[in-house]
Amino acid sequence: MNIFSKFSEANVKKMTNKKLYERLIRLNNEKSPDLKAITLIQAEIAQRDPAEYEMGKIEAEVEKSHRHAVMESTDILYLEIKYNEDYLAKPKSETIPYERKLRSAQLEMIQKELSRRTI
Repeated sequence: MNIFSKFSEANVKKMTNKKLYERLIRLNNEKSPDLKAITLIQAEIAQRDPAEYEMGKIEAEVEKSHRHAVMESTDILYLEIKYNEDYLAKPKSETIPYERKLRSAQLEMIQKELSRRTI
């Protein structure tokens, strides 16, 4: 399925950073990816602010994690909290900045999910 055949450069410019990341991942996972669409998206990503794109990427990853978290048992969620807290407890020099931001956002999402369940 070629999802970008109908997208022009103008439409790609209107996409949010999160949507660009999701579409790029989806295209890369296809058996025969549309190289023109991938090139168009990568060119747009290169023009954007890297920090803002990273936040969109984190937002997409957290949303994907949330879809799985709502199906997990409460015990598993507590284990995920412990896992993320252990990583965040490490000194910043021993961790990857992107990974710290991602785990922090996931930790917040999991805590919200648990508080939603207990109410």
